[in-house]
Amino acid sequence: MLLKTFFPFGLSVSWQHAAQLQCKNEELSTWLLDTGSLTERLEAISTQFSVELLGQGKLPLDRSEKLLLNSEDTEQWQIREVILYGDGVPWVFARSVLPVELCSTSLANLGNKPLGKRIFNDPSFLRSEFEVGELKTHPLTQRSSNDQTLYARRSLFTFDGSSVLVAEAFLPDCPCYKTRFD
Repeated sequence: MLLKTFFPFGLSVSWQHAAQLQCKNEELSTWLLDTGSLTERLEAISTQFSVELLGQGKLPLDRSEKLLLNSEDTEQWQIREVILYGDGVPWVFARSVLPVELCSTSLANLGNKPLGKRIFNDPSFLRSEFEVGELKTHPLTQRSSNDQTLYARRSLFTFDGSSVLVAEAFLPDCPCYKTRFD
């Protein structure tokens, strides 16, 4: 697909602690703060769920990723970006920062498989509290998202002394923006 030629997309978000979230849409808040598997939640409401790998490789971390991971060493990390689709519609853009050593062992050969399946099926992965934020630009078009406020969340998973950072941006057609009464 053409999107792969633009990897990496990155995420332009001013992250804040979830407690500071000023979201009046209660349905959206439940999506942003849900500690369960986002993959499983999306699978449950779609008849066909799929993942498209946009790219994965050793790339520079952005400033906020360096701060959260307390690392300047690009060589020890890989960036992985995917789109999660429900019934053929792009619902979520995900950007993960993975330790190189896990990419060659427990997280090897993910391809178009969801990272969430591996993380949530292994009880040794522990999740931090969420950070949330509004997107400054749409992650795939890199244009301002003036017509609709888009939201993202991220959390850090720890596993056997390693950290995996997962950020998820909810795209315009994601069901999280729909109210239960639509």
